[in-house]
Amino acid sequence: MVRARAGARSGANTKNMLLRTCRKKRCEILPGKSYGAFTLIELLVVVAIIALLMSILMPALSKVKNQTKAVICQSNLHQWAFVMKMYTDDNYGLFMQELGLSRPNLRAYYKDDRLLLCPMAVKSYEEGARPPFAAHYYYDGLSSYGHNSWICSEVAAALQTDDKMWKTINVRGGGFIPMIFDCAGFQNASPWHVDEPPTYDGEFIEGTSLNEMRYVCLNRHNEHVNMLFLDFAVRRVGLKELWELKWHRNWNPTNEPPPDWPEWMAHMRDYYVP
Repeated sequence: MVRARAGARSGANTKNMLLRTCRKKRCEILPGKSYGAFTLIELLVVVAIIALLMSILMPALSKVKNQTKAVICQSNLHQWAFVMKMYTDDNYGLFMQELGLSRPNLRAYYKDDRLLLCPMAVKSYEEGARPPFAAHYYYDGLSSYGHNSWICSEVAAALQTDDKMWKTINVRGGGFIPMIFDCAGFQNASPWHVDEPPTYDGEFIEGTSLNEMRYVCLNRHNEHVNMLFLDFAVRRVGLKELWELKWHRNWNPTNEPPPDWPEWMAHMRDYYVP
């Protein structure tokens, strides 16, 4: 009995001590005084750490984003392979007579105009975009792709001659003959092996039949362009490799070396074999 009462008194005393401690702590909290807040130095350290992490992550995220766009670009070119296969099947193996991917003769084989645009180049020059990330208007289509005008079934561009035209899909060595690719102007290009490369990254010529390799020599996909070939294969092509492809039937018959490379291309991989 005595032990029970002593235990009760001890519990009551403990309870009273806790209440007094809580009241004392509440009284010590003064109005207008903050407790547990970050100091200015601590906030600056946190901001600096976040900025450092962002500087590390942003280039990696940007690289992944560009790689994704490059994959979509190649997917578009695979779709163009189906378009050109259907068109040539319906026309006895012959390519179109006119220049341009948005012409009515090809329109019947695709419905989505997004097929005309590389995802790295969806804005026009009028909207402020610049090469290599600009799309261009040609007739009624905004496009950042073009085709090799030497594949046409008839002479279609200035300085072309009939003996150099590919005309048909039924040729040997199609894996080295460009068909459709990243392009900076007019949905087509007529390169020559003596064409000069752009003097600087992003240089563009307009309204000429000379140096049309510059329509294709674009640093759009990390020093490469994407390209569909006459064998319907799609792959990345190095910018210097463009001069080693067989754009027309009489391409560089004496295997002349490529032109002197400008400074912005000098470090890129060489493909010329003497």
